[in-house]
Amino acid sequence: MLSDARWKIITESAFAWERNVLEFLRRHLPDREPYRAWTNFEFIADNGKVYEVDALILAPRGLFLVEIKSDLGTLEGDALTWIGREPSARRKINVLASC
Repeated sequence: MLSDARWKIITESAFAWERNVLEFLRRHLPDREPYRAWTNFEFIADNGKVYEVDALILAPRGLFLVEIKSDLGTLEGDALTWIGREPSARRKINVLASC
């Protein structure tokens, strides 16, 4: 489990389900170098848009941006387009804006 020194909560999540997922992540990340995590923060892109980040994880293989979703079903896609399939088989497409 990541110690407080390596796990930084910038803003506490307002959602219990999101806090549960973040705690799951924290419990499963090893408390050693180079692992670090920052949770629930925002940044302003060059175009002035505000983006929210659920978690940013530093690990030996890179930096990972974690987006937590509470929708049922499956999620697949690429860097710009996510395709969610609900249990009813209805498709839901989210196009992510680039910074």
